[in-house]
Amino acid sequence: MSFCNSMNKFFRYLPVFLLFPFGTALAQTGLSVSPPRTYVTSAAWQSSINKILVTNTSKDVSLNLTVSLSDWQYDEQGNNVVADAGTLVNSATPWITIKPQSYFTLAPGETHELEVTVVAPAQKDSVDVHTSLLFITQTNPVDSFEQGALVKVSLRSGVKIYHRYNSSANASIEFNNYLLDKKSGSLQLALENTGNIWTDGTVITELVNVNDGTKYELEDQIIYTLPGDKRNVSVPLPADLKPGKYTASSTLSYGDDDTIKMAELAFVYE
Repeated sequence: MSFCNSMNKFFRYLPVFLLFPFGTALAQTGLSVSPPRTYVTSAAWQSSINKILVTNTSKDVSLNLTVSLSDWQYDEQGNNVVADAGTLVNSATPWITIKPQSYFTLAPGETHELEVTVVAPAQKDSVDVHTSLLFITQTNPVDSFEQGALVKVSLRSGVKIYHRYNSSANASIEFNNYLLDKKSGSLQLALENTGNIWTDGTVITELVNVNDGTKYELEDQIIYTLPGDKRNVSVPLPADLKPGKYTASSTLSYGDDDTIKMAELAFVYE
């Protein structure tokens, strides 16, 4: 196993921002929330105002909506872990206010603008990035037929909020380990965000059969991290991979500058 770094900007990846949906929009109802992520960099006690647009995309259904805040963080698999407001060490929820109100109704096709203000106090901890999750929840469920049964359906969407103090940003993700998991038929990479800013990236993996030179392009893996996060990335091997000696090369491209880092693994597949 070997790791190497390169600052060459081989690729340009457009950031991918997830909507983080919690409800499914059916034909008769629809809810659009933009942007799905809000990034704030500010000094202590500086007020930062951000706009969020909420649109009822339904053709004939009015939506009664409520706004709430929760804490969130990632687990080691990159899943979102949601917690009560103000309970996680990286919580920014107590710093946030919402205007003009937390309850509103949208007619079909109507758009409502929310004003989200973040005022971070003087920093009292060593956490580089604090976060919050703003939920938009429909409170007037609509009737829907699902597999012959009448059910009540409501929509829920979330906006992730990130805050960091205005110190110099350092985006850094390191490879900590690379191994073959024979039981699951996958390559396992251990990564860690060693910087002080939210950092997203893409892992691109190529597999080469040392015996005959056959190359395989494996499924790309997109990762989202916060400072201090450890991330386990699983890259499935081809189902028809034949026994032999292989070399796997994984390239991680991350950050606004498309920093490139690489890891290699030689293994025998039986």
